[in-house]
Amino acid sequence: MASRVDICNLALLFLGSGSKITSLTDNNVAARALNGCYDLLRKAELRANYWSFALKRDTLPALADAPAWGYQQKFQLPGDFLRLVQINDFYLIPAILDYNDADASAWAIESGQVLTDYAAPLKIRYVWDVQDEGTFDALFNVSFATRLAHATCEQITNSNTKKAALGEDYKKAIMLATRAGAIEKPPALIGDDSWVMSRL
Repeated sequence: MASRVDICNLALLFLGSGSKITSLTDNNVAARALNGCYDLLRKAELRANYWSFALKRDTLPALADAPAWGYQQKFQLPGDFLRLVQINDFYLIPAILDYNDADASAWAIESGQVLTDYAAPLKIRYVWDVQDEGTFDALFNVSFATRLAHATCEQITNSNTKKAALGEDYKKAIMLATRAGAIEKPPALIGDDSWVMSRL
């Protein structure tokens, strides 16, 4: 199981740094740079994809007060929520109405709440804010470390060339994670062509 320091040292390895840190509170440039962006980038990386280890289910009760207009119910999202994946039995994929009227969607997220016409209780599946590095998928560790290396590259190495290479390495890491199933892909619909849209 990797630790926070392990992930940061992997980032330093990707940067070509010959040194390691023993703690994110070490008094050196690398530790300060990594510590400064670690949590923000962890959340961003979790939110960017449907990582299998970071998916969770919940059932939400309706709030007492209804939205002012547009929807009949609202539901408070969990405190560890990062990204919505599924509501009831429906994956969140574009509907035909999404091409024409953004306000016609079956749901909306506003101010940490889900607004919808679906009845309570509302079943959701979502990406949550996983903070225990011991539960991270190994391929997440690689992609996250690459993202950390990319973000701190100029501060630690002063190399734009290395930063560009790390950007490509990150894309490859995500591709490998997707291929291995570490990133779930919900069903995707084929977009409607102009002939279908003309009949609406």
